[in-house]
Amino acid sequence: MKNVKCGFKNVSTGGDQPNMARRRPFVCKQERVVAVRKLDPEGARRFAHFSQAVLVEVPGPTLYVAGQGDVTGDFEIQARKAWTQIEVLLNEAGMTLTDVVKVTGYVVDRNYVSTYRAVFLEVMGEVRPASTLVICDLVHPAMLVEIEIVATKN
Repeated sequence: MKNVKCGFKNVSTGGDQPNMARRRPFVCKQERVVAVRKLDPEGARRFAHFSQAVLVEVPGPTLYVAGQGDVTGDFEIQARKAWTQIEVLLNEAGMTLTDVVKVTGYVVDRNYVSTYRAVFLEVMGEVRPASTLVICDLVHPAMLVEIEIVATKN
């Protein structure tokens, strides 16, 4: 559902008549109701720690957070630092972890998956965004984990 409120803006015509103005229609405010729904149907493979899909029915406000990580400490310390940085960015946007709809985690070794999941579940609590975990090399050789998120204001 959306309500669009329109108005008029006075625009100078320039030229010989500087005091003359014409009126041009413009959209001054567009209001939308945010609908976020977790999709975990019976036919899709289910995992307890994330939703298979998250349907967001408005275009904003949406926050895209680039991969966050650190290069100091062991895997768990780096993962916690990444989440701390994410929470700082969410806060700056007026959002919290409950607004996160998608998480993508990158880890450098399959042996870190259980620690990644443990930190993820502790940080996210009952929030279950859509989630993907990729095992890969990262840009900096000392970086063991990188996490990016997408959040939309609920």
